Amino acid sequence: MSARFVPRRPAWLVHIALAAALLGSGLTVAAQSRAEPPSEGTPPPKDWERQWNGVYGPQDAAGRNAPPGFTVLNPRANMDDLVIPLLTPWARARYEATELDVDDPGEVCRPTGLQAAHAQRGFTLVASPGRLTLIGDGVDTAAIRRIYFNRGHLKNPPLNYWGDSVGHWEGDTLVIDTIGFTDKTLLTLGGARHSTALHIVERWRFVANGEYLEKDWIVDDPQALKAPYHLTRYHKKLPADARMGENPCLDTPANRRAWVELRNDGIRARSEARAAAAKALTESKAKAPADRTTR
Repeated sequence: MSARFVPRRPAWLVHIALAAALLGSGLTVAAQSRAEPPSEGTPPPKDWERQWNGVYGPQDAAGRNAPPGFTVLNPRANMDDLVIPLLTPWARARYEATELDVDDPGEVCRPTGLQAAHAQRGFTLVASPGRLTLIGDGVDTAAIRRIYFNRGHLKNPPLNYWGDSVGHWEGDTLVIDTIGFTDKTLLTLGGARHSTALHIVERWRFVANGEYLEKDWIVDDPQALKAPYHLTRYHKKLPADARMGENPCLDTPANRRAWVELRNDGIRARSEARAAAAKALTESKAKAPADRTTR
């Protein structure tokens, strides 16, 4: 099995650009987010668990369908066009260095984070005392997210794929504030990257007579983005007897071998490209003094 490998630029040049961007940005992982901090909010709506528990369908593949009277802001098909121009030099260098067959965590059954494909997928919501649990339909990539009530963020949250999510109510709208992300996930399917300073604020509410859950997102990262960006998604609440199907990606030894082989092919191809670029650079440096001597 052969992996797709299309390097955007020589690896040695990417590494130089990445280092220069990091030094020149003046930004650190601890940079403060420009998103609105969480507030104390209001008491939860009466019987909210009954309304919110259940299965929700996905946003359509192109990301354009919305209930009557509503419009999808920045649909999936437009996300790369929206986000990539917003990347800082640091993040742009990471984007240029990214090879999806190797760097996309979903390629090896790891969680894919809150952006990229996850924002589109269907899910199940399960309310329990002190938290709301989201179980995504991509359970093959551990799409289980916990949103905690009645507490602030952990003082030093461990960095992970889903972050540390805390929620509060503002009337009938659930506001979710998430920090504490690893930098291994992607902002877009095209490979736009973020840092551990990623900060996401979501506002969830029912619209269209309770038939749809509207998710409004503000995504910020002072190290990776020149400015925050905004999107909305709509998920239809399905009948009470709806069930999500299983979607295991490594359910057989043959599947696992195929996935591992694909990723190893990508790693090997990238290593060969880096070695070739380094050799060419060494040869060009060695040749330069010889050329001056002959003159």
